[in-house]
Amino acid sequence: MATELELKLMLQSEYLKSASDFLDEFCALADAEDQSRQPTLALMNAYFDTEDASLMKGGMALRIRAVNKTFIQTVKTRGSNRIGMHARGEWEWFLPNDQLDLSLLNEVPLPESLQDMSWANELVEVYRTDFERQVWNIHSAACKMEVVCDQGLVTSPYGEDSICELELELKQGDESGLYQFALQLAERVPVQVSIVSKAQKGVRLKYGQIEFPDKPLATSSSIELAAYWYEVWLVYWEAMYFMEDEALLQPFRHSMAQLKNCLPDTLAQQLTALDNELMPYLADESVVLKQLAGMTNIGVNMLLVGQWLNSQA
Repeated sequence: MATELELKLMLQSEYLKSASDFLDEFCALADAEDQSRQPTLALMNAYFDTEDASLMKGGMALRIRAVNKTFIQTVKTRGSNRIGMHARGEWEWFLPNDQLDLSLLNEVPLPESLQDMSWANELVEVYRTDFERQVWNIHSAACKMEVVCDQGLVTSPYGEDSICELELELKQGDESGLYQFALQLAERVPVQVSIVSKAQKGVRLKYGQIEFPDKPLATSSSIELAAYWYEVWLVYWEAMYFMEDEALLQPFRHSMAQLKNCLPDTLAQQLTALDNELMPYLADESVVLKQLAGMTNIGVNMLLVGQWLNSQA
């Protein structure tokens, strides 16, 4: 079992080349021989669950990945909460074909609701992802990471959703290095922090619901409140583009205002400046999504707040 820790960044397709160029330039200027772009991969992932989503409700994702005629069965668990990041348990096994082997799950500490395996005969393919993956090995001052750029589609009987994202996965060192490198990228390329996984995109197609974090208790600390409003802020941004609804800019700004009240003065002032920067875009709703997607300051502030929250946690 491995613990996967990654920082996911969403971007619009017109900025993919800019992101790739930045990563190529970073590697070209590096001294390390193993810091370079790797071969591009074409990936297919089939995700399985029951009709009533037993695995999703239990906090588990089960898939088979096909890479160049090699088949890999993967289980991922929900894992621990890492503010604005993805931290989860991951188990992988090579398979001879594209058929699930559920006997391998004996190695996995299944959630209590799934331990009796009564769901095993009810599994169906609920959605799939098909995407092209560009890969870079990157060394920064604080860590080694694998950076991937994925572009493709999530498809299911209920519709489809686009995949256009970067993932910075920590391989060695401190997670602060992920943020430091992401900030260098975000100053050049308009990217934004995302907490929506590909599996969540697939589930969302069926239920048509945006998943928000659990509301904090009245007795929650200021850091817990800040973490809550930070993740709400991120969810509204991603939902605005998934639903293609510029009206969600208002709850996006509202959650940012709530978050600002929980932050130290320097960060709060930066969010105030960002909100002032957003105001002109409310005048013409016909172009607001395209214009906002090109603002580097949004992603930079998302990363700065996420970096501070994780340092507090």
